[in-house]
Amino acid sequence: MNTMIDKLDRFFFASVPAQRLALLRIFTGLFTLWYLSFRVDMFCNVARSEAALFQPVGLAHFLSGPVAPAIFDSILWATLALNIAFIAGWKYRYTGPLFALFLLALLSYRYSWSMIYHDTIALTLHVLVLGFSRAADTWSFDHRRATETHWRYGWPIRLIGMATLLTYFLSGLAKVYSPLSWDWAMGDAMRRQVAVDALRKEVLGAATSPWFAWMYEHAWLFAAMGILTFLIELGAPLALLHARAGKVWAAGAWMMHWGIYFVMGISFRHQMSGIIFLPFFEVEKWMPGLSGKKALPVQPTV
Repeated sequence: MNTMIDKLDRFFFASVPAQRLALLRIFTGLFTLWYLSFRVDMFCNVARSEAALFQPVGLAHFLSGPVAPAIFDSILWATLALNIAFIAGWKYRYTGPLFALFLLALLSYRYSWSMIYHDTIALTLHVLVLGFSRAADTWSFDHRRATETHWRYGWPIRLIGMATLLTYFLSGLAKVYSPLSWDWAMGDAMRRQVAVDALRKEVLGAATSPWFAWMYEHAWLFAAMGILTFLIELGAPLALLHARAGKVWAAGAWMMHWGIYFVMGISFRHQMSGIIFLPFFEVEKWMPGLSGKKALPVQPTV
């Protein structure tokens, strides 16, 4: 029993440098700021839609109906201001949790008017973990050069990685339990989906991928992509077995999303940027000039 507890302790509470968690905060915050700021007009327009279209999801379930557009606008601008404080690590004890909750509320309300875009689910989970962690103990407005290595910086990164893997695993399960089931692995389902997507874009006058016409004649390519998709999604939990396995999985998932973009023209921006996969890498080693002095690791306690 003690051996198992020790293994779990080392797994969840590994000592890592404060810089690694701080970099996740900065990169994730920058991506979120870009994502929100380029959609301000769209968010405001959606919040002014017909009330009959409002079907609350997430935190919006607590609402009996839509809020006044002016209230939504205030929440949106407050979220952007908190996003900047999140990146800077200013008063993070307060702004970190507040930004996480405001972002969850904002996206819940936005998706209560239309389809749910699942590519932002992992982003929201990452911000929630970072917002309630010690992600601003260094490289922040309040703490500029801390170099401590401690387990308090390890568990948020592990939790973010596990949240990422869970989203992919659930996506794989959804395919298995869908009416098409294992046809995804044979390539037929993927081939039909890509064809329908290309036809829809053609009818609506949108641009289609120049690769589609050539690929459609080669069914084996879709079978290969279907198998690889299942390996990445259903095999996501295997990335927890070893650090190297996590890196290999992250690289495969990143390439999968770029493949989807080239074949279907669908952009999963958080995934294509690679920021979602940073928890699987020692990102602080990519910029050694900023790491400062090395510190002795602090061993976790049970």
